[in-house]
Amino acid sequence: MNNDKKSLKVHIFGSEYNLKVDEDIEKIHQIADYVDDKMREIQAARPNRPIHQIAILAALNIAVELFQSQDSESSDFKDFTDRIERLNQKIDLSFQRLFEADNSSEVP
Repeated sequence: MNNDKKSLKVHIFGSEYNLKVDEDIEKIHQIADYVDDKMREIQAARPNRPIHQIAILAALNIAVELFQSQDSESSDFKDFTDRIERLNQKIDLSFQRLFEADNSSEVP
């Protein structure tokens, strides 16, 4: 197993965090920026909230987005599998008709 983790500094809501990551560094920067943006949105809407409440509200908002995304993906997958099932039924019916047509044209 490769334990070569990279050191990375990110800034979120005015604080610096030193991270050890084995992920894509650019992706981690994007995630940190996203969290920072969410916290700043909440602070703009509720400027007198303490930082821990801003962090919790940001976490909840991000979790809602994650669950909505997963629900959407699940729905898309169900739509896709339903369509495949309908296509399979049409193919089966076509093969059945073709088989019946072949059998009816045979001379005993």
